[in-house]
Amino acid sequence: MNSFTSNVNSQVIYLDGYDTESTTVSIQNCYWYKNDSPDSANEFMPAKVLEDAFYKALLEFPILAGYIRTNSYSRMYIDVNKDNLNMPVYTDTTACCNLTYSAMSDSGFDLRKLPINLRGKYGVPVSVGLFNRQIKPAFFHVLRFKDNGGVFIYASVLHCLVDGYGFVSFMNRWAEIAKWMQQPEDVKEKQPLPTRKYTHDRLAFASLRSDETSALDSKLVNCSSGRNLYSKWLASIPTNARGRILKGCLESRKYVLSTFHIPSKTLEDLRNSVQKHAPAGVKYSINDIISAYLSIVCTKAQKKEFDDELKKPLSRVLQKINVFSRQSKIPKRLGIKMAVDIRPRVKDSRPDAMDYMGNMAFGKGIELSTDIVDVEPTDEALSVLALKIHELAKSADEKYYSQLKGFLERKPDNYLRAMFSDSTSNYALLMSNHTSFPHYNVDFGAGIPALVHKGPHAANELVFVMPAHPSIGGYVIETKFSPAATTNIIQNSNWMKLVDKFDSFP
Repeated sequence: MNSFTSNVNSQVIYLDGYDTESTTVSIQNCYWYKNDSPDSANEFMPAKVLEDAFYKALLEFPILAGYIRTNSYSRMYIDVNKDNLNMPVYTDTTACCNLTYSAMSDSGFDLRKLPINLRGKYGVPVSVGLFNRQIKPAFFHVLRFKDNGGVFIYASVLHCLVDGYGFVSFMNRWAEIAKWMQQPEDVKEKQPLPTRKYTHDRLAFASLRSDETSALDSKLVNCSSGRNLYSKWLASIPTNARGRILKGCLESRKYVLSTFHIPSKTLEDLRNSVQKHAPAGVKYSINDIISAYLSIVCTKAQKKEFDDELKKPLSRVLQKINVFSRQSKIPKRLGIKMAVDIRPRVKDSRPDAMDYMGNMAFGKGIELSTDIVDVEPTDEALSVLALKIHELAKSADEKYYSQLKGFLERKPDNYLRAMFSDSTSNYALLMSNHTSFPHYNVDFGAGIPALVHKGPHAANELVFVMPAHPSIGGYVIETKFSPAATTNIIQNSNWMKLVDKFDSFP
């Protein structure tokens, strides 16, 4: 740690309006590493190496060691003061209760198998300490198993500091440094540690924003600002308090985490079939096909959940007095929001876009009538949906980004507004595709992870599309829905025909 605290430069990093929506949401990943030589006398993934490498990587991500503050002009910023740092939590422990890597592997890497004192740490980062009520920007836990069979790494970072791309960039840099540190000295002299550039300045791409007011910008600003008294109150309380409120909201509703593995060939064959019905000049991506199929599956699952709920006597009474406002809307609609990374779409004019670590994946939304999503997944029906998804993703281009000046530069009074506002759709699907992220490149010198998956807490009705392990290939679909909706998804015979393996964890 001293190597970081002695060398970090004090600095102020201003956040933009988009960042402030994510001050109480964290990005969480879980990494599992298997030790193929458990009988070796050498420590697997040496603790000192990992810790030293962590603080070296942190020097390139100083934003992870600052306090979230707001100035007199209501602008939010990260205060990195070398004399008063808000260090991320970093721990390296050995599992108790004879917990072994093989036992975790046999359970499907079920986090519920971990001791409860460890599970309690995994969630939205909130304040640490009785008197110091400041929120911690990041949390990293290295857990070593009793049989020397492997290591589990849990990483959680506030979303306002980095997005998914920035998060994975930090993890890869940490691993790259650790791996390099374990090389013989003569090798390190001949092959110095590669230098990397990471940009945290939120004004780095301000030149791409148009000064002209656009209809899109006005719509986004109004959508985020709103006139919701609850949101105004959220904006007035400390960040760590908002974190506790969010964590309580997430944990108050029961949900099930499920993972579905779909082989590459299965999806490629499906894409080829659906492609035959595409308009001329349109080529569907795998993401288009997965999103289209999930739109159908998730709509049916949520619709059946609500229909079954209405069969209960109390639910019928509540419906008559319009308590089920979300479901009383006519016509019925599915609201889809997907995160689209702008970086690759502006790199022609700004090659340095790929160095930017802040939030650059914008949520693009669309509402679809259930007439086209509550259907059987025929090639023709999938093509109709895939085309809408394709056009939605394609619209997130440099021109789109140029119209976001007001949205990105507004005051931070928009916390969680979108999450708590009344939806205009009856059913919801939030999608985030991580297949382009190098999750399986995070090699600390002992090989790539046996498994990478998302953490336990996030928004409901959420789907992550993750890469599968390179030795297996294909795609892993991680879903988070209520127990009833999850059961309906698993019982969807069309969906399960695509899947060759799945697990569910209540």
